[in-house]
Amino acid sequence: MLADDVTVTTAQDGQLTVIERIITDAPAVHRIAERVPVTDDEDRLYSITDLQVSGAAAADGTTVTVTGPATVKYTVDGAVAAGQVRFQLTGGWDRTVDRVTAAFNGPEVSTADCYAGQPGSSRQCTFSELRSGGAHAEQNGLLQGERIDLAVQTGPLPDNARFVPTGPLAVFAPGLPTVLSGLALVLYLLVGASVLRRRTRPRGELDLTGTVLDLVARGHLHIVDGQVSHGEADPLTPFEQAVKTAFPPGPLAAARPDQDELRALLDAEAHRQGWLSARQPLVRWAGLILAAAGIVTTVVLALTVGEALIGVALLIAGIATFAAAPLVQPRRGRALGTPAGRGESPLAAEIGAIQAMAERRSAVSAQ
Repeated sequence: MLADDVTVTTAQDGQLTVIERIITDAPAVHRIAERVPVTDDEDRLYSITDLQVSGAAAADGTTVTVTGPATVKYTVDGAVAAGQVRFQLTGGWDRTVDRVTAAFNGPEVSTADCYAGQPGSSRQCTFSELRSGGAHAEQNGLLQGERIDLAVQTGPLPDNARFVPTGPLAVFAPGLPTVLSGLALVLYLLVGASVLRRRTRPRGELDLTGTVLDLVARGHLHIVDGQVSHGEADPLTPFEQAVKTAFPPGPLAAARPDQDELRALLDAEAHRQGWLSARQPLVRWAGLILAAAGIVTTVVLALTVGEALIGVALLIAGIATFAAAPLVQPRRGRALGTPAGRGESPLAAEIGAIQAMAERRSAVSAQ
């Protein structure tokens, strides 16, 4: 013999106080529902708090084991939606319940529907009716795993129902934390793009005027009447030697410096001198760490509270960071090879400037 007498009382804040008075002649286990399927794609969540047992009973979380007459009392949040109170009065028993009686007390009860059987079943209870101040229901014979679901239309109560999607993609359902992480990802990508625009050096022609004039002043190059000749003086860096070689003896206008070769040599020299700091490996590592953190976060959230899109946002940020590493050239000072205070000049204009300045220097030296 197992019987359950249930009393439900509503409070003004929409919470329910449930008291179950249980009689049994053999041990029985009662699992109070916290998540109930509503449709194939949606579940309803309930919060069970302040669970207390007395008599021949013990509780472990929301699972109650009874071995004799006992009373179970708890509070339910999440039962009110659009003026309707809906909650499983009892269910989740590991054996047949011979008889269930239920009394519902609430404000301005207008309708009451009682369903019995497996979760989702619309089978009517053995008996249900409206009574002064609430509703009354009875069910004879509740098989193992079956439940009694009471839906009561009441007066004004604040909605507190919570619904969550189900299915394999439910963990990616966007909630507020997911939305915030998405906005943070967009901000991260925008800031990263802005930084890359500032740190990526222009790929136009190098401004060689200063280097050539320096070589002229140091005696490595002589430019007179548009003709170039070479001299020997102090040691040259690989970049300076390449610039000197790019201006072979003969007509100045015939010089055709290899821009790619010179740019590579200039970069190497800048790194040696500390004018550029190569941190691409660090950026790559940062991207890998972010991506790994994204994968771990996605798995953990998927197996726990959901909101797994937060991990996906981290993963995207990591991949973007790793992919952008080759474009990053952190630097100190202005971009090397770019004239300060003016745009890039064509090589022909530079050669003309070199000729004019070299002739002025020669004239000054001759005085």
